[in-house]
Amino acid sequence: MEDDEQLIVIAVQDIDEQVRHRRVEERIQEERIIYARLHALTGNFVCVYVVDPETGSYREFSAADHYKEIFAQAKSGVDFFNTLREAARVYSHPDDQKRVLSLLTKENIMAEVERSGIFTLGYRIMTEGKPVHYQLKAAMVEEKEGPRLVVGLNDIDAQVRQEEEYERRLKQVQTQVNIDALTGVKNKHSYLEMEANMDRLIARHRQPPFAVVMFDVNNLKRVNDTNGHQYGDQYLKDACKIICDIFKHSPVFRIGGDEFAVISQGNDYEHMDQLLAKLRDHNEAALLGGGIVIACGMAKFEDDSCVAAVFGRADHNMYENKNSLKSRGEAATFACSGVETP
Repeated sequence: MEDDEQLIVIAVQDIDEQVRHRRVEERIQEERIIYARLHALTGNFVCVYVVDPETGSYREFSAADHYKEIFAQAKSGVDFFNTLREAARVYSHPDDQKRVLSLLTKENIMAEVERSGIFTLGYRIMTEGKPVHYQLKAAMVEEKEGPRLVVGLNDIDAQVRQEEEYERRLKQVQTQVNIDALTGVKNKHSYLEMEANMDRLIARHRQPPFAVVMFDVNNLKRVNDTNGHQYGDQYLKDACKIICDIFKHSPVFRIGGDEFAVISQGNDYEHMDQLLAKLRDHNEAALLGGGIVIACGMAKFEDDSCVAAVFGRADHNMYENKNSLKSRGEAATFACSGVETP
């Protein structure tokens, strides 16, 4: 009878062991299913960890083969947060390392998860000598054993590079929209954008002192008619360079065929008299030597309601200067031809 009782106890023990083994297999299968679902949604999860937030013990329940080849990470351990920081110290891009290490602390991760429900951090990991963009996410889930922190590492390199390329193309398009194709300076569209921004500052009484300087390139029509438009284009580009060389610290805009504008603030505004004197000296030499003459008019902001008011005064002053230069140019032409000037 005693032998029969021993056989029954052994049989019961074998059944319990089989049940435990089956449960382990079921749990592993469940984890594989969960990972497969996550991977189907994101396509790029390379590793997922389940962490006991109290003890720091962790286990990796799935990882991409490529990730396993690159990082020799333990499948389980007892100090996840220090293990995570050490991996970041070894594998993260040198330019990202300081930021990553300051954020990848247990206190910071748990505080952010408690505050917003999820912790997210993007950084670059050196993979086979090349930086690859990854995103680490962490969130709390309730499991049978209690609350667990689920941490996933997601490969977002293709997404980031696609966004960077989009930004690059967008900036390129925006630049093309705001740049004059002939001269390479800003165009009228760009001027109107800057004018609108400054008008908003004027309305809030926050616009610093500024001046608008208007320019008109004399004799462009005659140059086009005499030498052709190709020569006229070069004439305009040369005139633009003269303006840019004088007003080095101000944006230069081509706002019409032969008209340019400058909005001067800061250094150029403070030295406006010297800059205008340089242009006058240039025009004096051009009148005598047959160079490019550029009419100019300047007006300063005087508590005006908008930039257009300053522009209007500068434009008026420019046309007065243009008429004066034109008269002097005609007088010089008569003098050279032997005709007495009145």
